[in-house]
Amino acid sequence: MKSLVGVNSRRSAYVALVVLTLLWGTNWIAMKLALSRADPIVYNVQRTWLAIASVFVVMAIQRRLEPPRVWWPIIVTGFFQTTMNFGATTMALAAGGAGRTSVLVFTMPFWTLLIAWPVLKERVRGALWVAVGFALVGLVLVVEPWRWEGDLTPKLWAVTSGLGWAAGTVATKYFQRKHALDPLNFLGWQMVVGVLPLTLLPFVFTQPATQWDATYVGFLVWTAVVSTALGFVLWTDVLRYLSAGTASLNMFAVPVIALTSSMLLFDERLTRSEWAGIGCIGAGLAILTWRTLAATSRGRGDVAATAPTPLDGG
Repeated sequence: MKSLVGVNSRRSAYVALVVLTLLWGTNWIAMKLALSRADPIVYNVQRTWLAIASVFVVMAIQRRLEPPRVWWPIIVTGFFQTTMNFGATTMALAAGGAGRTSVLVFTMPFWTLLIAWPVLKERVRGALWVAVGFALVGLVLVVEPWRWEGDLTPKLWAVTSGLGWAAGTVATKYFQRKHALDPLNFLGWQMVVGVLPLTLLPFVFTQPATQWDATYVGFLVWTAVVSTALGFVLWTDVLRYLSAGTASLNMFAVPVIALTSSMLLFDERLTRSEWAGIGCIGAGLAILTWRTLAATSRGRGDVAATAPTPLDGG
């Protein structure tokens, strides 16, 4: 199938991977800025429906627009990947720093390891336990549960988002083993199902009006059309030329870009405990990276080398 964005070789796939990393890294900043003009629930609904429309346009162009043959995988994945992940990310960003939030959401690979064990029967072995240990210690240090004042709630929202993202990733892999799923079609329909509960919330609870202006529209288009819809198209094209293990390594650069950008733009400052926690999470991700590269070189696809569901983690 011909690429819509010109990815037609390994070289162009690497270029697309760099572009994608920058898109998803800066997307956290764009979402944070958009939330200064809209209620988080309302913004999340607007962003997701616009992304859905974009994905369905791509499906129509590629003649892949058809209803799902089975709905159960769509419903389960949609709840975790869109309702839980997207919804919790937005709530975390509304009250917390973009950099800190992105780091906590990107504990997703560690949750994936733990959830895949009972669901996919993919056991956590050897060095992976060390990675999980580093991640859990880092998570505690970043969340700082002993500090109940101030910013504990957005941190918990961010962790919930990472957990939902991981569950959605495992669900996707589980259902792909049982059904022949078109990745783009599956993405579009699970987003439709997942956004429905969020769409009802503004009708149940009164929300502040959105401050519509050119700036907000720009942020909305960037986060929905460019980062989410175009990002997924880029990702699927990249995976045609690069292994999932190699491609998924770009995920680990995204929170670094988000944290650096947030510190520069928003003057976000971290405590010593948070820096120590980020260091521990980084160490765990480094171990996962090493295992991913080793598995890729051997041509073996364990859970550590499985590419996360490419929805920018929020």
